[in-house]
Amino acid sequence: DHNEAVALFRRGPEILDKAIAGVSEEESKFVPAPGKWTIRQIARHVTDTEIVVGMRLRQMIAEDRPLMAVFDQDLWAGHLQYNDCDVFDSARKFRILRDDMSEFLAPLPAEQFERVGLHPERGVWTLREWVNHFGMHVEKHAGQIHRIREAWSRR
Repeated sequence: DHNEAVALFRRGPEILDKAIAGVSEEESKFVPAPGKWTIRQIARHVTDTEIVVGMRLRQMIAEDRPLMAVFDQDLWAGHLQYNDCDVFDSARKFRILRDDMSEFLAPLPAEQFERVGLHPERGVWTLREWVNHFGMHVEKHAGQIHRIREAWSRR
């Protein structure tokens, strides 16, 4: 159901804010295991992914069967210096981007959510599938942040 997907999508900023509430600067830079991302990197990844999300979803609403760009999240995290980004600043920016996209989605009729986009790796997905996927993307990373915070408290 597209309404459920949009509702989850809209809750993204609240989910991220709850996950990072009260995190200290030192905790936000904690590396939980070799090669694993910090809370800072995860928060900025969620924000930068939202730039891609906004482009993809806008393309699907406006264009017929658009071809979507892919990105390498590890290269972005390294070359865009995610570990230097303040976690709360990232969350503020994520909220602005997610709220803006949500305003486009909210009034769309149900049939619009069956429009498709072509992704080079994932194939043909509907707008509803992408909205649901990116709603769950934030939940997945919030869970990751909670696990890092548990590891931090046990260190």
